[in-house]
Amino acid sequence: MKKLLFLAVAAGMFLACGQDKAIVKQIDDQAVAIHDEVMPKMGDVIALKGELKAKIESLDSTQLDERATHEEVFEALATAEQGMKDWMHGYVMPDYKKPLEELEPLVKAQLESIETVKANMEKSIADAKTLLGK
Repeated sequence: MKKLLFLAVAAGMFLACGQDKAIVKQIDDQAVAIHDEVMPKMGDVIALKGELKAKIESLDSTQLDERATHEEVFEALATAEQGMKDWMHGYVMPDYKKPLEELEPLVKAQLESIETVKANMEKSIADAKTLLGK
């Protein structure tokens, strides 16, 4: 009877652990999905940076305010691009052998980070398109 009770408790703990790690997988999957959604926009970022650079180079020395605005938007695009690169280089696939206490903060931080990358990228693209009249 004691063995049966022990097995029931052990099985319950194992299943609970599995459910907790399923949550970790869900959070990680969400982070990867956001990455996959935003990654194709890197082409837009690069193209818009090129257009802004050309526009900045075409402005003469009397157009200081316009130059500053274009440079600010260019820098926002460059920051968004670097944010994506940093996220991809820093991404760590969860090691489900580790305890939940180690996994959960890791995947939550990665999710928050890619959400920030997405927001920065979308805003900088929108600002650049508006500035360029697109």
